Amino acid sequence: MGIRVGFKRATFVVLDKDGKATSSVFVVEGKANKGGTKEATISGISPESVKVYASNVAYYVSAKGTGDVKAEISILDVPEEMTEAVLGRKKHTDGFTLIGERTEAPYVAALLESEDAAGQPVLFALLKGKMSAGDVSLKTSEDKPAEPDDEKLTMECIANNDGETIAYGIGSEVATKLKAYAFPPIAPPAG
Repeated sequence: MGIRVGFKRATFVVLDKDGKATSSVFVVEGKANKGGTKEATISGISPESVKVYASNVAYYVSAKGTGDVKAEISILDVPEEMTEAVLGRKKHTDGFTLIGERTEAPYVAALLESEDAAGQPVLFALLKGKMSAGDVSLKTSEDKPAEPDDEKLTMECIANNDGETIAYGIGSEVATKLKAYAFPPIAPPAG
């Protein structure tokens, strides 16, 4: 996967029941009041290895698929509309947001974008998962300029309809194809 420089953008798309992209698309790329990416860590890419013993020796190593794939993504100033959509929170008619026993996060796909040392795009797609938010904390102001805290979103990933969990690629041509795979469009009705 080579050298990665920076964390340029993250795109989140809510998926429908068939795993297709809906119109709920959120791009976080450092634009005013739209949030900015800080850091992302993807864990569980490789499976746990299990040794099988026979004749008193390690005879075979089973290591197929992925491990427990999870991404922790830090974003500064997550847009409220995105928070509600990807976490399944509901807006009350009086304007406040509700979180409770009926709150259920939808499946989403995420695309994390960086660059390699030569300036080529490097993309990591988390093809299907549900997101959760970190803790909320409030603290007093101090006698110094305030620095905003980033928010952490965690995505617990599962395989998409093709049995794949992660896709990654390098280069502009690959980027276009990878985006189309990560966010499959809803097919128009037949007729």
